[in-house]
Amino acid sequence: MQLASAVNAGDFPSQLDQAELENRCARESFTWGPQAMWLLAGLILLFQLLVRDVPDVGKAVLPFSLCATVLAAFAAVYDLRRRKRRIALSPLGGRIGCYRGNLFQYSFAREELVRVRTDFFSGMMIVLKLLVPMVLLMVIVAVVMYDGLKKSGPQPWQDVAVFIWAMLFAVFGFAAIYRSNFRLIFFWIPNGKGKSNQPVHLLPRELLKLDEGERGAIR
Repeated sequence: MQLASAVNAGDFPSQLDQAELENRCARESFTWGPQAMWLLAGLILLFQLLVRDVPDVGKAVLPFSLCATVLAAFAAVYDLRRRKRRIALSPLGGRIGCYRGNLFQYSFAREELVRVRTDFFSGMMIVLKLLVPMVLLMVIVAVVMYDGLKKSGPQPWQDVAVFIWAMLFAVFGFAAIYRSNFRLIFFWIPNGKGKSNQPVHLLPRELLKLDEGERGAIR
């Protein structure tokens, strides 16, 4: 049996290959928030094209379109960066090694892995304030899109393109909210300086690797 106190940073390998990361480490999972932001930017741009015959409305929407485009660009950069620096947690004798990519960064005690649980009231608020509006948006867009297809001219899909994009935004938004709040398990872990302010989302099957790794170290 290898005690947690007997494990230090030098006991963790400095680098792991891809097979070890997949089989032994609990790898960070991501939500679809940045993708929803890209869709929102496209939705506003498409709406500008839809109202091109009403210049005043187009001018009023232009600032929102520019802001959404800038935010979407930042979201794209952020998403690429976080995926390149994906966190993987590797258990060893009661401690957990934190890897970014496949390189060891630091280790911390298992007790410092703090799980954040959503209680019933908070869960209901998420459902009522976020998930239900997304579902209603999908229903409304579907009804309007169906009616638009029935009454549209010779190029129906061009006329309802903005509604198709709105549906995609609602679907991705619903998936991102549901995934981050109900599908993934949220933890705070220490950063390199020991402060527990590093957020990590893990799938349940990834979390099992931490328990399996700790049992293997004890044996």
